[in-house]
Amino acid sequence: MVMLVYSLLFLPAVWGGTELLKNADFESHFSSSDWRAMSGTISATSDAYHGHQAAKVTKRTHSYSALEQYVTVKKGHRYYFRAYVKILNYAHSKDKQNVAPGMSFKERSSGKTHYQGFGVTPYIQVGQWHIIGGDTLIPDVDITDAHVYIRPDDQSVDFIVDDASLQEILPLTGFPADANKRIDSIRKADITIRLDDHSVAPSGLSVEVEETSGMFGFGSAINAKALVDPSMKGYQNFFYQNFKWAVHGGYLKWKTMEPQRGHIDYDTAMKAINALLSHGVKIRGHNIFWESNSPAWVDHLSGQALRQAMEKRLHDVVGHYKGKLQQWDVDNECLSNDTLVRHSGDVNLTMWMFREAHKIDPNVQLYFNDHEIVNYNKHTVALEDLAVYYKAVGVPVSGIGIQSHVHHPIDLVVIKARLDEVARAGLPIWITEMTIEGVPEKDKPQMFDDLLRLYFSHHAVQGIMLWGFWSKLMSRPESALCTGSDCTPNDTGKRVHQLLQTEWRTHETHDLHKGQTIHIRGFKGHYTLRVKHADHVIHEENFYLGYKGTDLKVSLSGSSTRPHVNQILVG
Repeated sequence: MVMLVYSLLFLPAVWGGTELLKNADFESHFSSSDWRAMSGTISATSDAYHGHQAAKVTKRTHSYSALEQYVTVKKGHRYYFRAYVKILNYAHSKDKQNVAPGMSFKERSSGKTHYQGFGVTPYIQVGQWHIIGGDTLIPDVDITDAHVYIRPDDQSVDFIVDDASLQEILPLTGFPADANKRIDSIRKADITIRLDDHSVAPSGLSVEVEETSGMFGFGSAINAKALVDPSMKGYQNFFYQNFKWAVHGGYLKWKTMEPQRGHIDYDTAMKAINALLSHGVKIRGHNIFWESNSPAWVDHLSGQALRQAMEKRLHDVVGHYKGKLQQWDVDNECLSNDTLVRHSGDVNLTMWMFREAHKIDPNVQLYFNDHEIVNYNKHTVALEDLAVYYKAVGVPVSGIGIQSHVHHPIDLVVIKARLDEVARAGLPIWITEMTIEGVPEKDKPQMFDDLLRLYFSHHAVQGIMLWGFWSKLMSRPESALCTGSDCTPNDTGKRVHQLLQTEWRTHETHDLHKGQTIHIRGFKGHYTLRVKHADHVIHEENFYLGYKGTDLKVSLSGSSTRPHVNQILVG
C-alpha cells in the first residue's frame, strides 16, 4: 500500500461563503466550543495534512461515535463541507472503508432529528489522506442543535481529521453577464491583421476571417449505424452542421462488442469512426470498461481468469482503434460500482487499467467518467479525491469526465459550486453526457442556454458532449434537439445551433486598406483567412489562434485580381 500525503496546494474554499467552523484547521487546543469526540477520545497529533497538528479520534464505543462540532446554519440555505481524513486501521476482514461526513439537527417545533449526508468518498484506504465532503440543503423549517460530524461506519476504526471547512454556498449573482465576461476572457484571443509594406493594395479589398474548428470541444453521442446509413441523411446533416466531436453511445462498450467470448464486432464502430474522421470530427472512446455493465460471460470470471480477459480486452479495443481516438473513458462509473475490482481481488485494478491502456496507446487521453457529480452531491468530492490521488502516484490520467444528466429543478448555483470543487483536482474537465429532463418544453431552450453557458464559461471545462440529439435514437428523448423522421430541429435545437454556430463562433469580414490594422477578438481555434477583391479570393491562408493571440501580416503579390492562395499555418 502506498503511503503518501497529497501534494495538492492548500487552497481556500471555492464556494464563496464565510468559514463557519471554529478551529477549522485544528491548530488550536480543542475546547468544548469547537471539536469534540462523541463516545470516543479526541487528541492532538502531529500527523497532520497541513500545519502542525490534526485531531485524532480513538476508542470509539459505538458505530455512531463521531468527531463533531455544533454550528449555526439557516433554514432553506445550502452549505458545503470538506475535510481531509486518514483512517489508521480497517475494520475486521475489510480492505477499504467508508467515512461518512454529515449534518444533524432537530426541528424546533417537533424535536424530530434529521441526518443529512454531504457526500460519499468510497474506498478510503489505511494511511492515506482522503478528501471527504459535499453539500447539503437545510430544509425550510426552524431548526436547533445543528452539528457537523465525521465518522467511519465501524466503531473499531480510528481516524485523523485535518483542514475542515463549512461554508454557505452563495447565490450566483450577475448571471449570465458574468459568464459572458468569463467566456470572452478564457475562450477568446486577439487577432491583428495588416498588409505588409510591399503588397499591392487596390481599392475594394476585404478580408474574411472564418473559424473552421474551435479549441473548445462541442459534440454529441452518436449512433454508429445511423451515422453511415444512407437513409439517415437528416440525422447526419444535423450532426455535422453542429458538432466537431463525437462519442459512441454504445458500439465501443465491451458488452456490445463482445457479447459472446471471442466474437468481437470491430466493424460497426469502425465504419462510423472512419466517417467521422473524414469530416474532421474528433472522437471520444466510451468505454474500455464499465464496472456494472460487462458481458454476461465476464460476470462468471474472477481472479487471474478475469485479469487475463480484461488484459485481452485492453489490447483488443485500445490497440485496434489506436491513432483514431482522442480520448478513452477507462473505467466507467468506478465510484458507484466495484464489481470488477471485487472479482479480481485487486483494490488497485483501476490504476492498472489506466497504466495498461497508456502502454498500448501513449497518445490517447485517458479519462475518469462518473455520475452524481454535479446533478447530485454523492460523488462530487469523491471524484476530486480520486483524481488527486491518481495524480500523486503517477497514474496517467488525462482528465475528468462528468456526466451531467440533470433533472428539474435545476440549480445553477449548486452545479457551479460542485464543478468548482472537482476543478480543485487540477485536471481538465469534460462534460461527457449532458441531458436535461423534467423541464417544461417551453422552458427547455433557455435551460439548455443557461447550462451550456455555465459550462462554457468555466475555466476548467474543455468540452461538452450532449448525450444524443435525435428523439428517435436517444435513451433520454426529453433532451432531443431534433424530432420527426428527418431530424427537424425543435426550438431547443435551434437555440443550441445559434449558440454553437453563431454566438460562440467567429466569422467576420472587414474592409482592408494599406496601412490599416484590423483587430478581431476571436474564439480560439483553427481559422481560414481570405482576402477578396471584387468578390474574388486573391489570397488565402490558414492559421491557429491560441492563448497568446496571433499577429498576421498579409502579403499580396502580383496582380490584385489574380487569385492567389497561400496555405500556411501560423502558430
